Amino acid sequence: MEETLTCSHVTFSQVFGRQGLLMQATIQSLNSLNDQIAQFMVTRPCSLADDDEAFMPEERDTLRKSMTLMRHLLMDAQGKILKMMEDNKQLAQRIDGAIQSATQEVTNLRSELSATSRRLAELGASSPPAIENHHQLNHHDDSLRYRDPSVHHRQKTVVTDMCYPTEISSLMDFGTPDCSLGKVLLHEEVVQLQEEVHLLRQMKDMLSKDLEETQGGCSANLLSATELRVQLSDKEQELDRAKEALQAMKADRKRLKVEKSDLVNQMQQLYATLENREEQLREFIRNYDQHRKESEDAVKVLAKEKDVLEREKWDLRRQTKESTEQATILRSQIDMKENRIKELEAELTMAKQSLATLTKDVPKRHSLIMAAEPVVNGSQEWVMQADLPLTAAIRQSQQTLYHGHITDRQVHGRPRRPEA
Repeated sequence: MEETLTCSHVTFSQVFGRQGLLMQATIQSLNSLNDQIAQFMVTRPCSLADDDEAFMPEERDTLRKSMTLMRHLLMDAQGKILKMMEDNKQLAQRIDGAIQSATQEVTNLRSELSATSRRLAELGASSPPAIENHHQLNHHDDSLRYRDPSVHHRQKTVVTDMCYPTEISSLMDFGTPDCSLGKVLLHEEVVQLQEEVHLLRQMKDMLSKDLEETQGGCSANLLSATELRVQLSDKEQELDRAKEALQAMKADRKRLKVEKSDLVNQMQQLYATLENREEQLREFIRNYDQHRKESEDAVKVLAKEKDVLEREKWDLRRQTKESTEQATILRSQIDMKENRIKELEAELTMAKQSLATLTKDVPKRHSLIMAAEPVVNGSQEWVMQADLPLTAAIRQSQQTLYHGHITDRQVHGRPRRPEA
């Protein structure tokens, strides 16, 4: 029992602290993804609301709900990771405390056993065979432990397989180098404690045998042997309590392993969901960009068509304006011609009336017109002013015609003079 149980320089708090750094990096990546989703939800809905042709209202609502669900999942995962980190920290503190307390108890037990051995040596001074037997057993144990390391290693392996067959190897299965180191340290601590317990039990058996041998020859020291037995019983109880503490630690380890498996499964499901959502988001962004490009192309085509239609509209307006002006000019000309026609019709009517009147008054005016007719070279002269109006010209022509007719009648109708 000269071998001491020392605490490792690397404690479980440090091991879980290193694991916490990895979890902290995971939380930072989740925070970054959450920030990106929040920024997309803040900036992109405005453009989505403006672009009514690219997406239906149901698609925009589905996108918002999906983004909200992803944010809730990320926040839930962050909370679970933080809770797991806190649980691991508390567990590491409990494990370190339990190991320190177990180490202290083993140290106390070793000191008490050393004191008991000294008392037995003092009490058994009168019985050399028992002392020689005790020293031979101690020497045999020391030789097994120091002179033959392979035997010592096999003894530790046998003790470990007897007490805890398959549960020690599953206490620290986290998959990282730091966690593997913690598992090895915990395994070594447990093996050392089991070895100390086994050695203490052997010492207890040897002390019990020594007490039984010394009871026959040392009846005066029965009270001291009884006290030693009581002390040994107390030490056995303390060892049982230490064993119960180790069992509790194993139970905590099992529970934490189950919780870790559940959390790992949840994280895998979350990562799968996030990958699916990310793929959907990328597909949505690709479709959105494609729709936007198609919309821009369609807008450009429509703008060109609009320009062409605008030019055609202005051409039609110009042509319509010119046609309207021409129609106005033609209408004014037509109105002038109609007015002129009306004037001419009125003058024609007046001329007809004048002609009819003149035709009726020809016999009455026959004698009066004869004296006023100018005759040039035997022909009737047409007298008509160029600047007279149409009615006056017609009247003058009628009068001239009338006077010419009368003159002809007078010339042809004048009686012949008798020849001399």
